[in-house]
Amino acid sequence: MINQLRIFSALLLACYLTACATQPSEPIDTTPAPDINALVTNSLVYAQRGSLAQAQQSINQALALDPDSVDANNIAGLIYGKSQQPELAIKHFEKALSQARNDASTLNNYGSFLCDHGNTQKAEEKFLRAGTHASNPNPEIAYTNAGLCALRVPDLDQAENYFKTALDFKENNSVALFQLAQINLSKGRGIPALERLHAYSQFASHSPQTLKLGIEIGRLIRDKEVEVSYFNLLQNEYPTSEEYQWAIATIE
Repeated sequence: MINQLRIFSALLLACYLTACATQPSEPIDTTPAPDINALVTNSLVYAQRGSLAQAQQSINQALALDPDSVDANNIAGLIYGKSQQPELAIKHFEKALSQARNDASTLNNYGSFLCDHGNTQKAEEKFLRAGTHASNPNPEIAYTNAGLCALRVPDLDQAENYFKTALDFKENNSVALFQLAQINLSKGRGIPALERLHAYSQFASHSPQTLKLGIEIGRLIRDKEVEVSYFNLLQNEYPTSEEYQWAIATIE
């Protein structure tokens, strides 16, 4: 459009200097061209809101502008995965990786999709590719995802290793800290579980789930002070939660 305007202006100037006649110009289309980045962003926002039909419409517009776009194909895979259209999800994830084999966002989203569909082995491969590639600025995300997927097997030992690796990259990873506290509890290691939960509280606010975990840890290590402190927090902050009802029902 800019080049067309420059040519049109030059022609007008030339005709003015030579007194030539010109045909009336065609109206100029001032409608802004669609922006692929905005379309991709909008589609992701729609998907997060649960408006999957709008998300698909927006991402298809983005793909029409650039069928090879890594970001557009990555988000398309995410959207079609949420829309229970696995064939299309796989198609777009694979397309994205064909353009950028080690794109961390695509590998994480694809791995999560595979884990959701029970293919934990292939999911792990995608997460580890993302976690170990030098171009990934946030490898802790990949290792956290790998740990969450390992919990579905369930393989507590493998999950524990992944969460510990995630913390090696980012010590304030609240998801990894919470999951390690739970794993330690399930293995009967009360003090390490409490240490992980205390670390969690330094970086994130407590939820009903974390406060319930604190009560369970207090009971495991037979520390009434710990149990009561978490019980009081749960009572004060989440008195209508299922976790509080559980705490009342299980008081000894």
